Amino acid sequence: MGMEMKFTPANYPPNPAPASYAIIAAQKAGGGDLGGLVQSFLRGVWLEEVKIADDEVIREKLAAHGFDPNLATTGLFDGAVAYEKNLEEAVERGAFGSPFYIVRETDERFWGQDRLDFLDAHLASL
Repeated sequence: MGMEMKFTPANYPPNPAPASYAIIAAQKAGGGDLGGLVQSFLRGVWLEEVKIADDEVIREKLAAHGFDPNLATTGLFDGAVAYEKNLEEAVERGAFGSPFYIVRETDERFWGQDRLDFLDAHLASL
């Protein structure tokens, strides 16, 4: 796809939990570029080789995408609670990998980045 990445990043495997909590806190807070934030954590792992679980990295990425960097301390607990709830729901609904999509209207399930074309076609048919 023409994207630059390192196939064996220095900080792999990452601890994704704190970054996930920060994304959830940022989504709840609003006001910034959530998609850019998500992508920046992925770039952090696969290109920049930073530890995405570090408070300072989380703060920098929040600020760079228009969010209050203090969410790294004030919002992570709420993000962790929501993450746990989301995880429990995913397991209950049969999710088994990532990305995993469940279409609400039809309960149709799609798993894997290579299946996004199927998901697009299904959504277009609704």
